[in-house]
Formats: sequence, structure tokens, C-alpha cells
Amino acid sequence: MQRDEWFFRIKTATRALVKMIGTHEDAGAIAGVSKTQMHRWAHPQDSDLITLTAAMKLEAECGMPCVSEVMAAQSGFRLVSAEGKAPPNCMVTAFAGIADEFGEVSGRVADAIQDGLVSPNEHTAINDALHKLAEAVRVAKGTSASLRAVDEMRRAS
Repeated sequence: MQRDEWFFRIKTATRALVKMIGTHEDAGAIAGVSKTQMHRWAHPQDSDLITLTAAMKLEAECGMPCVSEVMAAQSGFRLVSAEGKAPPNCMVTAFAGIADEFGEVSGRVADAIQDGLVSPNEHTAINDALHKLAEAVRVAKGTSASLRAVDEMRRAS
């Protein structure tokens, strides 16, 4: 079987998803397959490609459409998020977003515990700030995965 560039790009995107999840075993658990199957999908010497169902599950978990981006690019298209935002292409910018949101969480917690009691409104404010922090972390993970995938693609070509 001749392996074209798109084949290796799918494999690279699959590896990026696995790296964002952590391990082949964790990625397999999310995708509903064994760690061995997950390894086959990620290994460039194996002809098996990740299924659409598994790719969608992993992309949803990571918040980063690695495989979908490769598929769109193969057809001459680019993906844009529903909000119209692209993740930052710089880790410093991504980490600055995390630092900003962490500062917000810290400030909310400090204000809430100042009197020794956390009111329902303060709890809600802390929870909202934590959700924003989690989103900033998700964006940073997506940025990291994108940069890693680009680096792997450069090395592969």
C-alpha cells in the first residue's frame, strides 16, 4: 500500500490526540477501544487509521479537532470554531490566559473567605471563575497540541 502524505498527517494528528489525553490506554478508554488498537492507529508503520467515531470522541475530550483539521485540509478547507476564535499560536499567550484566569479564581476565593463564610453568590462566582480557568487550560492544551503536530509534520517531511 502506498502511503501518501495525508496518511502520515492523519497518523500525526492521532498521535497529537493521544499526547493530549496522556497515554494510549487513556485515549483507548475514551475512544472505546483497547490501548493496542489506539497504538496501531497512532503508529505510522501500521496501516490501520483511526475511525471517525474514535476521532470525534478524542477531539471532543481534548477540545482540539486534530484529525478533522487534517481531513478538511486534504479537501482544501480550514476549520473555524463555532465562536469564530482560533486558539493562540503562541504558548506564551496561552499560558498568559491561564495566569489571568488563575488570578481571577484566587481573587474570588480570597474575597469569599475573608469573612469566614462562603455565600451562595460567592460560590457561584468562584465556580464561574473555575470554568473560565478550565477553558483557558483547554485552549493552552490545544495550542500545545497544534504546535506539537506542526513540529511533527515538519520533521516527517
